Amino acid sequence: MSTTTQHGTTPAALKRPAGPPWARLLAPLAVGGALALLPAPAGLAPHAWLYFAIFAAVVVALVLESVPGAVAGLVGVTSVALLSPFVLYAPEQLARPGFNPATASLSWALSGFANSTVWLIFAAFMFALGYEKSGLGRRIALLLVRAMGRRTLTLGYAIALADLALAPFTPSNTARSGGTIYPVARNLPPLYGSLPNDPSARRVGGYVMWTAIAATCVTSSMFLTALAPNLLAVELANRTARISVTWVEWFLAFLPVGVLLLLAVPMLAYKLYPPEVKEGGEVVAWASDELRKMGGPTRKEITLGVLVFAALGLWVFGDPVFNSTTVALAVLCLMVLTGIVGWDDVAANKQAWTTLVWFATLVALAGGLAQVGFVAWFAGKLGGAVAGVSPTVALLVLVAVFYLAHYVFASVTAHVTALLPVMLTVGAAVPGMDMKALVLSLCVTLGVMGILTPYATGPSPVYFGSGYLPSADYWKLGAIFGLLFLAAVLAIGVPWILFIT
Repeated sequence: MSTTTQHGTTPAALKRPAGPPWARLLAPLAVGGALALLPAPAGLAPHAWLYFAIFAAVVVALVLESVPGAVAGLVGVTSVALLSPFVLYAPEQLARPGFNPATASLSWALSGFANSTVWLIFAAFMFALGYEKSGLGRRIALLLVRAMGRRTLTLGYAIALADLALAPFTPSNTARSGGTIYPVARNLPPLYGSLPNDPSARRVGGYVMWTAIAATCVTSSMFLTALAPNLLAVELANRTARISVTWVEWFLAFLPVGVLLLLAVPMLAYKLYPPEVKEGGEVVAWASDELRKMGGPTRKEITLGVLVFAALGLWVFGDPVFNSTTVALAVLCLMVLTGIVGWDDVAANKQAWTTLVWFATLVALAGGLAQVGFVAWFAGKLGGAVAGVSPTVALLVLVAVFYLAHYVFASVTAHVTALLPVMLTVGAAVPGMDMKALVLSLCVTLGVMGILTPYATGPSPVYFGSGYLPSADYWKLGAIFGLLFLAAVLAIGVPWILFIT
């Protein structure tokens, strides 16, 4: 199947922002250099301003995708470490007897690799690899399609439930939806004579593809471990606002909105982007045939099922005896020892190792903003500007701005890195602000904001390039569903979070 849309745009080309490569490479340097040449604002130490210039250059590189995200983060922390006497430490720190900026800056640069959240992300990626290698992910999807695929509407619910079943253990919605759900979903429309890049695309294909991408956006917000930037956001919130969020707290915070949206998405898509074919038995027969070819559950599938349920149980009920990251790493060890995945598979998982480097460096860089005093200075400046604003109104406005700002981001990770510390700093300056509620309200939007554009989240370009969702339809549906998702968060999610915190 071709991955080129009727408008001639491939997903890879779509996701990378427009512009010549040299411009994308020079833009971060230009932004960082321009900021560095400006005098430090009143009240902010010169070294803190220079640090911010490097941080801003990294964010621009992430937004424009000038280089791979891991490279941008690694260059950023290395630059700070090399220039540490000028950007990381104040003169009085450098003057302390025995202080060695070279050693201290190296410890700071590597600090992200000692962060437990970063390793939880890495281990969870390996869970996704286990689903792929064992075949359990594909089996779950096919079983649901076989059980619910006779009617087009219930087929949509089958796709949503398949994503839900995988979400708690798959921190990459690209791997979960683009790598597991999409390969199954793309086989369904042709059974009804619905072909990509063809007038027949709306027979079934458009509905199936839109339901799949909308459902994965919802499930990405339902669980802390369903989207890698969720875990990054929790760590940044802890560093910026000293607010910690557990797996259970995240799940409970989004539960009412998540259940409502997951139940509503297939029906909303059915009404707003209706399929022409309402029912048929072909997809059930196909799923049954695929399951017959797979045979009965293998030892690897059964073992993985036991391990992931054990991990979930310990994540939910094990605290404080069992640390979540320790549990995840223990399961990874057992996956290797029981042969679900081999060490060669672990070593070859470039996405997991790249994400490890990416997030470890971003955690260090974001934490550095607080270390050099930039966050405290920014909070002080904004304190007077927001004086007198109702905490609840301020919370709602911050959530809406944070959510809609994703229109200009092609990466949820870049969005989190650039805006979450800023929003938390602004919120901290509002008298009476419930910071726990603000952290939860902002963080749980990270998955659902992925519905806004064809480049908003990892699997978006996959579905956009399927040939079943024309560009005009995708943008229109993204705006409609995006506003519905935001309305649900503001009208139901925020009041619920304020109630439980």
